[in-house]
Order: sequence, then structure tokens, then C-alpha cells
Amino acid sequence: MLLLSIVVRSNEVWAADPPLPVEEYWSKLAEIHDKVMGLEPENMESNQIQLQQLADEWQQITVVILADQSTMAVDHSYLVAQLRATPPDLPRLRAIVATLRATAHNWSATPHTNEDLAALTPILDRAEFQWPVEQPSLFWRLVSRVVRAILNFFARFLPENSVTSVPDGAISLNVELISYLITTLSVIALLIILIYLSRNIMAEFAGQAQLNLDQGNGDELLTADSALERARTLSSSGDYRTAVRYLYLSSLLLLDERGLLRYDRSRTNREYLRNVAHSPQLAGILREVIEIFDRVWYGFQELDETTYSRYEARVAELRKQK
Repeated sequence: MLLLSIVVRSNEVWAADPPLPVEEYWSKLAEIHDKVMGLEPENMESNQIQLQQLADEWQQITVVILADQSTMAVDHSYLVAQLRATPPDLPRLRAIVATLRATAHNWSATPHTNEDLAALTPILDRAEFQWPVEQPSLFWRLVSRVVRAILNFFARFLPENSVTSVPDGAISLNVELISYLITTLSVIALLIILIYLSRNIMAEFAGQAQLNLDQGNGDELLTADSALERARTLSSSGDYRTAVRYLYLSSLLLLDERGLLRYDRSRTNREYLRNVAHSPQLAGILREVIEIFDRVWYGFQELDETTYSRYEARVAELRKQK
């Protein structure tokens, strides 16, 4: 239990009341000790009068002058509250003043010297006061090196005095550097998101392939069979990328001819897949046909004869669906 709260302020006066020399403070402490110990529980009314007088007196003691002329602010609010309690708790009061009285016996007016502090050295050197310092694992040492390398890299682009090297090779960051790093990472994250979204948008509009290979040349409108025939012609000449495009068109045109979806250059692949969602097997094959087309036509994925043959087989399987 905290009985007395003491805050030291050197050479400061904390209240309007005159400071009390420390010797007088101990004398008053002895007086209150004797008075409280001498109270009789039977004389309750008389006790309360004496305790109120003591409370008023100790409330005025707020600053003590030490032997070296420095001042110490003292707070007796807890003691005063117990002195003013109605009815007074004599056992508690006696315990409080006894503890305060013991403080006077343990008080040393002489400041601690270097010899006093040196006596603590052999005690603090004992095994029970030694705590092993944990060394970071190899993993964290490697992480630390990578982080320092990254920070050193960014430091080259920053104004002078924005980073400070310390002896162990670490980096001390100020607010400007932290702000710069956060901004840079945010820009990088935004670019990644934009790239991801742009790829998805391109995939969404993969179904907007033209019905004829080159409308400007006035080619006849394609059908499912004519698109399939062009795919075979192109694949035989080694143009697998364009052949995949015609296989993709042939698949959509076939489904349009069978009334399973409506082919429209403005529609997206997701809309086509929704049209055949009632047939999970058909939707699964069409999804694979569309995904491979996207990777080859828009993602420029390399395609050899074996891979093209597998794609052609999936389109043939799609044509067999009822």
C-alpha cells in the first residue's frame, strides 16, 4: 500500500507554506506517532478532535528542505484522508504512522558515495542477476542484411541528412525517409493492382474477336464450319496462334448456331459462360477453351504443335456436346 508519495524537485518551492527543515519533519513525525499511539478507543469524540487538528497540520506540510539545501515535495493526502475519516480507523492509523516512523530510522542524511555504489558491484555480478543475451537466428540476420541493403539503395535517392549510418551498419530513419518509403510502396502496390485489373479487363473482352479475319479485306462472314476450316489451314502452315483464334471463334459460333448463346462482339466471356451455366459439363469445356485462347492471343503464350493439338481436341469435344 502506498502510504506516502514523494516527488523530488531540486531547488524548487512547491507551495505557499514555508519549507520545513528535514530535522523538524522527523520531529513532527515522532509527535504524530506518539499522539496516535496514545489515543484511547473509548474517547471517540475527543479522538476525532485531535485527529482533525493533526490533519490540518499535516495538510500544510508540502515541502521539506534536505541537508544539502535541495527541496523535496511531499504528499500527505492519504495520511490526511485517514485522519479525517469518520469514524476514525485507529488500527489503520497506527499502522500508517508506525510505517512512517520506520522511514525516519532508515533515512540517511549523507548522500551515497562512489564507495557505496562500488559495494553493489560484487552483488550485481552474481549469477542470479545475469541474464543471457539472446542472439538472433541465422534467418533474422539474413533478413536484417536484406533490409539494410534495401534501405541503403533508397538512401541514394534521398536528400542529404535524411538517413544516418550507425556503427553497426544499420540505418537510422527519420520521418522524411519513412514517409518516402511508404509513398513508394503505395505507388508500387497501386501499379500492381492496375496491371492485374487491366489483364482481367482484357480477358473479359476476349470474346470481341471479329467474325472475319480482316474486315477491311471484305472477307465473307464466318460460320462455325468456315472458322474451323481456316484454323486447320493456318495450323498446317505453322501459324498456331491465329489458328487458336479461329478455333475459339468456331466454338462460339457453333454454340450460337445451336441456340445456346448469342454471339456478339460486344459481349464478354463471362456473359458467354453465364449463358451455358445450366450445363456444367459444357461450361467447363468452354471455360478451358476461353482461358487458353486468352493466354495465347492476349498473353502471347508460346504454342507448339503438341499444345495446339490438345486445344483442338478440347474444341472437338465441345462440338460433340448436345
